Amino acid sequence: MRTHSARYDTRETLMEALRELIALQVPAEDVAPVLCTIGPVDLDLLADCMNDVGLNDNRSLAA
Repeated sequence: MRTHSARYDTRETLMEALRELIALQVPAEDVAPVLCTIGPVDLDLLADCMNDVGLNDNRSLAA
């Protein structure tokens, strides 16, 4: 995860974080809790980004 300016409120920062979490094989249902422990998250935008990459709460990021 990024260590500077940990705000997940733009599509760019969320997509970067999703790429990193995919590489770590984090389950989709754990994405929001993980990001929220690091910094503020726009949860609506996160849901949009997850939908854009074809993820939902029932699939793993590695799927």
